[in-house]
Amino acid sequence: MDTPELKPLKLIAKDLEDLQILAAHLQDAILPLMAMQYDPTTKTFRALANRFCWEHGEMEGDGKPVYHRVHSGLEIHNVERVLHKGIDFKKNDQHYNLLTMHGENEGAIHLVFSGGSEIRLETNDIHLHLGDVQKPWPTPHKPKHIHEHLEELNSSTASTS
Repeated sequence: MDTPELKPLKLIAKDLEDLQILAAHLQDAILPLMAMQYDPTTKTFRALANRFCWEHGEMEGDGKPVYHRVHSGLEIHNVERVLHKGIDFKKNDQHYNLLTMHGENEGAIHLVFSGGSEIRLETNDIHLHLGDVQKPWPTPHKPKHIHEHLEELNSSTASTS
């Protein structure tokens, strides 16, 4: 199947409203621990993400639904301190599924991962960049959220009654 030319995503977030938009595009991204780093000299947190392309929607290939993923770079500037929970830095081959990102008025950005892991980036100014660094590739798999799992469970229970 030929992948249509999909426009690369490039976003900047400078306030909490922008951050919500950026977070929506990063929902369900896979972030390898080895592809996350903090540079205290430049006060920059960087990550490479395997991002699900929510903005491209479902396409069709050979009669089946096709979605897309892409490698994207994330930079968060003006980071004074990085805190974390549920992340084992001795196991740098781990991958983390990003559920959401959100900010606080007090000056912190939270990266919330499935399984309860979280990174808190303390910053005095919201300034993020997100950009696709490669062309998207097709995938038959779309991330499912809890409400979709519950709907499937309810429909399969109803059909067996």
